[in-house]
Amino acid sequence: MKSRHMVPELMDDPAIDPVEHRRALCGLRRVNAICQTGKHIANEIQKIANDRLLDSISVLDLGCGSGDIATNVGHRLADKIYCKIHGWDISPTAIAFAKEFDSKSKEQRLSKGRSSLDIQYQQTDVFAETSQKFDVVYCCLFLHHFPDDQAIKLASRMKELATKSVLIDDLNRTTLGLILATIGCHLLSRSPVVHFDGPQSVRAAFRDSEARNVAEKAGMNLVTIKKHWPERFLLRWDSST
Repeated sequence: MKSRHMVPELMDDPAIDPVEHRRALCGLRRVNAICQTGKHIANEIQKIANDRLLDSISVLDLGCGSGDIATNVGHRLADKIYCKIHGWDISPTAIAFAKEFDSKSKEQRLSKGRSSLDIQYQQTDVFAETSQKFDVVYCCLFLHHFPDDQAIKLASRMKELATKSVLIDDLNRTTLGLILATIGCHLLSRSPVVHFDGPQSVRAAFRDSEARNVAEKAGMNLVTIKKHWPERFLLRWDSST
């Protein structure tokens, strides 16, 4: 695979049937759980909090989907630091699903006495004007949805919204990644949308070196990149203030 293939993914289609969309989101939740995506992001946010000596932190999840990553990250952080997480997604189906999921999760949090976590979701275009700022802004499996110029615009937007750090977790475009996505998506979901979008996501993904270039063109210098299973990378940028 020498170049990105920007064939539209089915979940990007605004006309996608809501039932199929929710079914696909359920499949993606299982994929994220197996890949321990929330663990990787939460560990990095905790390091940011430790580096900055923070006793509370505000976090924005861009393109939050069904909210499974935001919830997982929040639960992992809640025992260590007061955490307020915002989830933004342009899809009304995804946001409705996220709110349903959070309502059930909130009952569990309260029953366990976890009042140090607040999660809020809203339907929002990530490029819409806002005066809001967050300590940490992250996205997961979101960057690869954009062509190169728009990916730079997204990274710039994340830098604008973040006062301390930006995290980008995404697929690394490799042959092994394509094989794993093809097999894994068929094993973990019956959704034809997931079966198509999984391998296509790898084809559309950036290599980690290309993601570094996107970040640098967005004005984020001195980024660090960690590779993790299965064929993913986590890019981090820290502000100087």
